[in-house]
Amino acid sequence: METYDNPAEYKGEEWTELLKGMNQKTLKKTLKGAYRKVGNELLKIARAKVAGSDLQNASKLKKGVRLRVYPGGGGFMITVKPHGRQGYYVNRKGKEKPVLMWAEEGTKYRFPRKGFFLAPLMGGVRKVEHMGKMPAYHFLDEVRTVGGGIVESRLGGELESSVSRTADRLGWGG
Repeated sequence: METYDNPAEYKGEEWTELLKGMNQKTLKKTLKGAYRKVGNELLKIARAKVAGSDLQNASKLKKGVRLRVYPGGGGFMITVKPHGRQGYYVNRKGKEKPVLMWAEEGTKYRFPRKGFFLAPLMGGVRKVEHMGKMPAYHFLDEVRTVGGGIVESRLGGELESSVSRTADRLGWGG
């Protein structure tokens, strides 16, 4: 393998030779770093959309929007689906609920299984015949429309700079 003075000048065959020279683990880390950098830009857009909504506790809920970089180095996604301990909101009764997921897609009207029931209400009771519904907020729609352009314009440059930084760190550059 030849040594080149400046990794930023790698073109065609030199670029291919550089990528072949990296082991699989290093190449995956390099790709994931580039995906994470571009994905964080889209994540900021989605979180700003959640924070600007009229949901209660939107500042806490915006942390439920998360970026997932695929482990094989094959891409990334922005999601509101809960995973592990992330994406849940703790309500006033201490229960964890995936509120952001429900707000993204909306919910349908829900009814009690066995007709109406009597719910406690400030010292009295009230008759509950339906549980209500949540409207769909579609936080990720803006990310879908704007995200394609951001990914197209930024991902190639980020991949190049990430590979160049890795080559410098490994001593393949000047």
